Amino acid sequence: MNQRVKINPKYIQLIGDAAIPLAGYFFWDWSLYFIILFYFIDVIASEVITHLKSKKIQEYQGGYLKKKWVNHGLLSGTLFLLMMIAVHVALWLIEPEINFKSEVISFWTYTEMGIQQGYILVPLLAFASYQQYKMTFLMTAKFRTESIASIWKHQMMGYILAVIAAFILGIIGSFVELPMLAYVLASVLGVSIFRYVKS
Repeated sequence: MNQRVKINPKYIQLIGDAAIPLAGYFFWDWSLYFIILFYFIDVIASEVITHLKSKKIQEYQGGYLKKKWVNHGLLSGTLFLLMMIAVHVALWLIEPEINFKSEVISFWTYTEMGIQQGYILVPLLAFASYQQYKMTFLMTAKFRTESIASIWKHQMMGYILAVIAAFILGIIGSFVELPMLAYVLASVLGVSIFRYVKS
């Protein structure tokens, strides 16, 4: 009797999240900053989805939660900005000659099969985040039991860990010249481990 092996969707998502930046580095000539920008887009999508979750929780559990939603959202936004600053400082310490503006333009306008990748990645990541929100939050009715504090805690913990990681990698990069692949693997592995624990 044949038994179908069920694969946890969580593992499929983790593999996909790691595969895209690694494929970008090895096959599409992505730089370390390209990979960081890819993760920034993903983080922004996650931030928006967390607001959608908060709205749904507030609608179901009571309007009195709106203040808590606003307070957590503001704190998360502040930590997001701090993370962006910390990551950019770390990248500058690793690559002092980096030009962030030209890197952003290059990332957005990089053309694959005649299409600039910015017009593909942003809708793709937004769609994937929204689908995950529907399947893991709406369809499972987690808004009935989840608290606003708990969903924002995971979001903000990611920012704090990213600041710490950026600080460590930046210090290492300013004293030791490591292969760029080492930073790429450290970034992808770190994000994957956090998402696995978070999920």
